[in-house]
Amino acid sequence: MIKRGYTDVDVRNDAAWPRGFAPEEQMPPEIRRAERLRGRETGYRLAESLIAHGVPVETAALLMAVPHEERSEQRQWTVRVQEAELAGDTRLCSMPVRGCREHGDTLVWRAGQWRCRVPKCRGYRPAKHQRRHCDHRAVAVIDYPSGHQRRVCAGHLASERAVWADAPEGVTIRVMARLAVLDGAGAGR
Repeated sequence: MIKRGYTDVDVRNDAAWPRGFAPEEQMPPEIRRAERLRGRETGYRLAESLIAHGVPVETAALLMAVPHEERSEQRQWTVRVQEAELAGDTRLCSMPVRGCREHGDTLVWRAGQWRCRVPKCRGYRPAKHQRRHCDHRAVAVIDYPSGHQRRVCAGHLASERAVWADAPEGVTIRVMARLAVLDGAGAGR
């Protein structure tokens, strides 16, 4: 089978998160979404751990997904190294997608770009940048019901709160303010 180029249709399909994508089909949508993000985040977490233990960024970059939207192998490698550097910096948001600076994970595909769907917001991301590691400063740490934690920027904090607002009583997130002590431990920059 010949692989065709990545098109607008592919972008919309990837963004839609169709039902049945996650094995946790019977779970509430909030938990399914958290599990999908956690699955994409695994490479970032491993890279963060390796960099914290002194492994070169170029080695950690091998854990990053190959950005197929980049045509040349040299550009693909450059993007993977940049992703590893972002993953290794513990001062930054650890979400595996970039979003609107103000509203977080609220982007929809329109007119060749990812645009914020919140009325009157002008936030956007170029097509190639949305499915990459978030590059904003972390302002909080979220504890998820599945037992893992994630550092989040102000935008992703807003979107996570909105996603989990209607969750059942026993299943919700806990938000902790980002401690200044943790900011000094950042690797990378």
